[in-house]
Amino acid sequence: MATVLKTALSGLYYSLSPLARKVLPKPVLRFLLLHVVGVNRRYEEILGNPGRLFMERELLPWLCENYSRILFVGTASYTWHYEKLFRQDPDQYTTLDSRPGATVWGAPTHIVARIEDIALHRPKDFFDCIVFNGVFGFGIDTPDDMREAAKAMCDVLRPGGLLVVGWNTDLHVDPEELGVLSPYFVRTDRTPWGQTRRYPAELHVYDFYVKIPQEIPTGR
Repeated sequence: MATVLKTALSGLYYSLSPLARKVLPKPVLRFLLLHVVGVNRRYEEILGNPGRLFMERELLPWLCENYSRILFVGTASYTWHYEKLFRQDPDQYTTLDSRPGATVWGAPTHIVARIEDIALHRPKDFFDCIVFNGVFGFGIDTPDDMREAAKAMCDVLRPGGLLVVGWNTDLHVDPEELGVLSPYFVRTDRTPWGQTRRYPAELHVYDFYVKIPQEIPTGR
């Protein structure tokens, strides 16, 4: 009976119209999905792995202290609580996801859009940090699509701004080896973890880049 109820509630939420999702309070939706449906149970292994704990306990707290406009790409039931780090200034932390149903996990400042279309929602050089974790290989898979995403992020990231790219070594070749991040970004060691953060027992890697400042033509 309990399993049937959980399945019904889960199906109810994902069948709701966009208008209904806007009307129903986000805290109520989150509570039902997390504590009644139990959507995070399938992610228990992810929630406890070193790479995910690094994101929650080291990376995001450091970004909160050092960057004023952060874009976090991709939301899920295991990311919603990241917004608590930014409760003193909700505008410091923006989330983005192309799926309308993922809005329930988004921050108070949330954008429903593809990362390729971010320039339609924010002006040039708006953000000083972008966290792009687990997107390459999970929806943006081909080199051409990766380059398009990199160009879009470059457009809204200020010169010298930080780009954090998280990717899985079992899904594709290193994005840098593919050349999809150049000529927009270059590696940086201006983080507490150097240019890369790896864990021997995991396939997930965090790489750190900065946007290359464009040369400004000078007159004669």
